[in-house]
Amino acid sequence: MAKIITLRKSGNSRVLPVPNDLDVDVGTQYQVEKLPDGGILYQPIKRQNIFATPDWQEYDYQADLRNDPELGPVKPVGKERVE
Repeated sequence: MAKIITLRKSGNSRVLPVPNDLDVDVGTQYQVEKLPDGGILYQPIKRQNIFATPDWQEYDYQADLRNDPELGPVKPVGKERVE
């Protein structure tokens, strides 16, 4: 069933409210496009988790710790408590 909503002004933006029964999470980001016929198309932005890729799954973090002196242990200078 189609619903009728009204474009509203909020500060310097225009807002199209989303009815609760559409079950969309708050904070979801959308790409917006105005169609030639005047319609507005909202498409959710799908982001890839870069840490789920094989490159990151097989990355050797311990080699970085061994080879990069910037990542080594820190020598206390003053009264720092290192536990």
